[in-house]
Amino acid sequence: MEIALRGIGVSPGIAIGPVLPFGLSGLDVPKYQVEDKDAELERFREAMERVRADLQRLHERTSQDLGPKHAEIFEAHLMMLDDVTFHKEIEDRLREEGWNTEYLIEEFIVRYTKLLESVGDTQFRERNQDVVDVLRRIQGRLLKAEMESLEHLERPCVVVAHDLSPSDTAKMDLENTLGVITDLSGPTSHTAILARAFEIPAVVGLGSVGVQALAGDTVIVDGSRGDVILRPTDLTLSRYTEEKRRQEEDRKALLLAEQTIESITLDGFEIPTMANIELPVEVVHSQTVKAQGIGLYRTEYLFMNRTSLPSEEEQFDAYAEVAAAMKPAPVTLRTLDLGGDKFVSHLQLADEINPQLGWRAIRFCLERPDIFKAQLRAMFRASVHGNVSIMFPLVSGLEELRRVRKMVKEVCADLEQRGVPFDPNVRIGSMIEVPSAVAVADLLAAECDFFSIGTNDLIQYGLAVDRANEKIAHMYEPAHPAILRMIRQVVRAAKSARIPCGLCGEMAGDPVFTEILLGLGVDSLSMSAVSIPMVRAEVANIRMRVARRFARRVLKMGSESAIKKLLYKRHRSRHTLSRILGRYSNGDEQ
Repeated sequence: MEIALRGIGVSPGIAIGPVLPFGLSGLDVPKYQVEDKDAELERFREAMERVRADLQRLHERTSQDLGPKHAEIFEAHLMMLDDVTFHKEIEDRLREEGWNTEYLIEEFIVRYTKLLESVGDTQFRERNQDVVDVLRRIQGRLLKAEMESLEHLERPCVVVAHDLSPSDTAKMDLENTLGVITDLSGPTSHTAILARAFEIPAVVGLGSVGVQALAGDTVIVDGSRGDVILRPTDLTLSRYTEEKRRQEEDRKALLLAEQTIESITLDGFEIPTMANIELPVEVVHSQTVKAQGIGLYRTEYLFMNRTSLPSEEEQFDAYAEVAAAMKPAPVTLRTLDLGGDKFVSHLQLADEINPQLGWRAIRFCLERPDIFKAQLRAMFRASVHGNVSIMFPLVSGLEELRRVRKMVKEVCADLEQRGVPFDPNVRIGSMIEVPSAVAVADLLAAECDFFSIGTNDLIQYGLAVDRANEKIAHMYEPAHPAILRMIRQVVRAAKSARIPCGLCGEMAGDPVFTEILLGLGVDSLSMSAVSIPMVRAEVANIRMRVARRFARRVLKMGSESAIKKLLYKRHRSRHTLSRILGRYSNGDEQ
């Protein structure tokens, strides 16, 4: 019987294939008294060194494949091997109680996991996953056990797991891994980050798929929508197979047209299509698809998957690298957006009942000027290497924006006094992500150089919907008339103040919404690099005057389902006609 599940789509695309259940091979951990404690301790140390060598190899491979920033995951794992508390406990208990080290490690894992569960602090989840990954590796070496690996798969398949460790994901057989689905993890987990980097469709946070999926079952993974369908009916399978085929055909057609297609409407309006990135290594892919800039550089990923804060120099190097690589195209750096669903254990942020409404993003930065000013200094220093702009997340009102701008002035004065070069004309902008910012957009626009609408949070806050909550995820609807009206209000405020207004949420990367967004007056679109060719082709087959007229019509509608149906109908008809007339790369009439 077909089972439809909804999770969190973290890497776009459709995958269809047989299930491969994955997890560590069952380790039968023995418990016995050792006779020679010194020999047992030496055995433990040898296992540690073997694991160290394994992790160093993983670090080198990941650095070569994805770049040094992704490889930092394994630098943190290597540091865990030197954890004094862990070493001391194992050695002390071995000397005092005489139990074998595999058993002592198992007890440590159980107690450590229970401790973190009892604390209930979400920010420690990834830390727990990393620690257990390292400890299981040591156990495997002690027992001389073969650990399951995704490195060499016999046939193409969809990997289904309760969770995947960073080392599991980094070693995946890319040729045979069609997709990934897990019970745990979130959009900022190692699994999500690496799946996006490898361009493997992935859905996480499903809760119980590991129990329901059987080896060999056919499964459909829709990493864009977050849908997973186990044992699909022939009708469902046919529908998704056709959609997948169509997507692949579109992708091939767009890749062929890349050399000539421009992001210009049929009546001559240029709408820059830019990339959202998390790490400098992603610039290469952005350039491959001819992104016209970086519309959103999520800088918080420099702070994650590590055991300490990045230095100002490290941040400067990362920002300058991207600015120089993209020059003269614009690069918009978003200041630190931690909290909500993005946690950094070494900052020891307090647990919150409603973290999405809590101490996050610009609120955190304003209360931690030591961290915020170091980041601002790095950003302004990087501005001499390219066309840099800076924007601030989750701004809720004018007073907050003025506090931010005051800190910016202090940082610039400090750099000037010390003779540190920077561009004094760096554009400063605000993200519009909460309803209060929409309501006072005219006031904010008077003190900003640009706006960037972050629809991911705007939809969540505007509709009061937690999109990670499976019971109400269906209510997270970009086509809701309230969302479209808020976008229009922000655009009008920006145009009145004569500043540009871009959009950098997931809506930007969905070609179904391209026409309505252009009609509402959005000046630029920023998205995952993989979506740029499709959206650029959509822009090239839209006439702006038609889009504006269509937007006025849609804004009068009150039903999100009716709006969504109309958007899909318009997209399909335009897409079909474009293919018939072969107009992916020219400007013929609609």
